[in-house]
Amino acid sequence: MSSAGELEELHARAAEAEARAHAGDFRTAVKELRALVGQYGEVAGADAPGTLTVRLNLARVLGAAKQSAKAIAVCEPLLRDQVRVLGPDHEDVLETRQLLANLRYATGDTGGAAADLEQLLAALSRVLMPTHDRITKVKRDIEFLKRTR
Repeated sequence: MSSAGELEELHARAAEAEARAHAGDFRTAVKELRALVGQYGEVAGADAPGTLTVRLNLARVLGAAKQSAKAIAVCEPLLRDQVRVLGPDHEDVLETRQLLANLRYATGDTGGAAADLEQLLAALSRVLMPTHDRITKVKRDIEFLKRTR
């Protein structure tokens, strides 16, 4: 099978795994997404956008399955790779920062969540107007976390 054909098959399997997660079958979805991370890496390369996207989807599904510590373990190296490959202001990087903050909050790490949101705020401030709703919400979330420490 050609690289293009292999990628099409991987995309289809990733969509199936996400559908399983949406249906509540987190165990199967996580198992499939973990396998897909390696397979995307083999076919497209570790830094390919598709590989990074599957890693992000794995972190999302782990978070949805209430496996926050495992999701954080996926997010931290993913974020470093995304920043290196995509740049600090790419939408996927912003999404990973938000996810990481949410996961840290879920584990009780309000200081880590606040630090992640501070980095998110800095990035959003570079790409959005200061009065944008998303910036306002992140500022409120940071203030909330600072009060709960």
